[in-house]
Amino acid sequence: MIRMRQIAAAGVVVLALAAPAARAKDKDDEQSVTVLSSDEVLERTGKTIDEWGAAWWQWAFVTPGVLGDTTGQFGPQGDVGGPVFFAEGSGGGAVKLDYKAPAGQYILLPVATYIWTFFPPCADPRCATHIVDDNFVAHVKGAYATVDGVRVDLQKHVVRVSHSNPLIFVVDAGPIDPVSGYGGILPAEQSGYWLMLPPLSPGTHQFAFGAKIPNLDPNTGDVLPGTTDLQTMLTLHLKKK
Repeated sequence: MIRMRQIAAAGVVVLALAAPAARAKDKDDEQSVTVLSSDEVLERTGKTIDEWGAAWWQWAFVTPGVLGDTTGQFGPQGDVGGPVFFAEGSGGGAVKLDYKAPAGQYILLPVATYIWTFFPPCADPRCATHIVDDNFVAHVKGAYATVDGVRVDLQKHVVRVSHSNPLIFVVDAGPIDPVSGYGGILPAEQSGYWLMLPPLSPGTHQFAFGAKIPNLDPNTGDVLPGTTDLQTMLTLHLKKK
């Protein structure tokens, strides 16, 4: 069970809320990879990209080992039985993940994403939105992603929480700590860089993604000195069921 109050993860490239379908091109290569727009994500999967990001965090909180995985040992648990496969990413530093996944599913990658669970001193939507949008996303630097060696332009693929209509979801934060009182079922908000890919052909596919993210105080969400590098090398062996 995840016990940490606030957690950052890298591995998702986020889609711009109003961006059309993107064809990411490498300047030295005529190949391209399709990145779904937010409209296409909703049309094809039945949920928005930010709803899938929230679902990814709900899954991560109740799936032991996922957020700290450095080899891909827990990667196959990203097959949650729906249309979207939840890929892992780095929770800090450089990781190389290698595992099997089912072909025929959309793939959700976390490039750089952050969650804030509502708990004092920040236990309301206005405060939480400030933390995930202004303290985290606004300070992410150098976000990058490649799919089978083809670069994705992330400038158009950032998801932020709406200040007027924030998406609030709940996570299972584990047993309530008798000292701090933290735990149980808590409301939360998340934002960051997420990438939704359409189903890829069976076989081996490689993904590289990451960013330099700000260090945030886990209790207050304030920006602290320094940054953390997130680097993920992910190899997925897609198999037909």
